[in-house]
Amino acid sequence: MTITISATSANANAKVYLDEMPGFAVAALPYWPIWAAAQFASDDAAKMLLNFVHVFKDGESFQIESTDGHRAFRYRFDAGGTDNLYSLPEDGLLLHAAPLKKAVNYSKVLTVTDDLRLFFHGGKRQELTELSSYKLPGFYGVDSARDAQFHTFPNINQLWPKELGNLMGKPWVFNIRYLKEWLVVADKLAVNNNFKSEGGCLPITPFVLSCDYLDELTDQDGAILEYLLMPVQVRV
Repeated sequence: MTITISATSANANAKVYLDEMPGFAVAALPYWPIWAAAQFASDDAAKMLLNFVHVFKDGESFQIESTDGHRAFRYRFDAGGTDNLYSLPEDGLLLHAAPLKKAVNYSKVLTVTDDLRLFFHGGKRQELTELSSYKLPGFYGVDSARDAQFHTFPNINQLWPKELGNLMGKPWVFNIRYLKEWLVVADKLAVNNNFKSEGGCLPITPFVLSCDYLDELTDQDGAILEYLLMPVQVRV
């Protein structure tokens, strides 16, 4: 099943049914991981592609990711395990992150039209209600879903450490703001209000902070929100 919306205009009473995707919608995505990713994208217009939330297919998984060049976020989930509730163009999407940083309370599903109008939906799985909508402004030449195709850059998966040793020796030092912003996301979305920290094998390798996340619409567990954070180099 995928999503059908009964009206294309923003309408608080519009209903969404899980049967077939309408022609005007090109993607349906879990809302809160998109919101989380937006928190860690760059606000520096000179960094261009780092100003976007990147969403793409990787085999049977969907990946939602962002980075500002100092830390990175990713959320991967098995698209087949969601009863085809979510969908995405084959070439993926780029979503300008700045307008997505503010949370749309009670939203659960985000649908995207070809002209990059975003619809936010909340409620029960079998009958979602449209809460609000707005059009993403054009940025860096991305004015439609056809322009908003995923780029391999920054390819943050290659940055993820393959070994995490939790070796403790000298103190680890972190940027307070970067840590605080992760805790805000984890506090809102983590199952049981817990998160896990895994350190690199050397002081120059990153930490991975992660928490379990449960999609309320699909009840799919096993997916996690992950945050890559480099320790600050302290020179004595």
